[in-house]
Amino acid sequence: MQDKLCKELGDGYCIRFVDFERCIYRELGNGFNVEISGMHTSSTTRRATLYLWFGAGPSSVMVRIIQNVPRDEIGRQTEALFEYSQILISKGYTDARSLYRMIQDELHDDISINYGSL
Repeated sequence: MQDKLCKELGDGYCIRFVDFERCIYRELGNGFNVEISGMHTSSTTRRATLYLWFGAGPSSVMVRIIQNVPRDEIGRQTEALFEYSQILISKGYTDARSLYRMIQDELHDDISINYGSL
């Protein structure tokens, strides 16, 4: 089923092992890539988790997660992540350090909004 889904998604998608899990993977061509997890199953109702990464290997940065993605929405959500990566690049987030800083700032803002000053 995973191989069939990979073919349905089209060119640019392939199967890779990520953290010992067989996943669908797409390199976006701009330093970012998408890992599509949870679809190594025969179930057509199983929902995927999409991870937007910057870089590759141990120094890669997880930038965004989209959970509970229905099978028929995976392609559209991957394109949305591509568009988001292009926005990040246009704002100067072009390396791991700047992305870590952005994620840290977002986390700090989220904690402040939800929990006040700690």
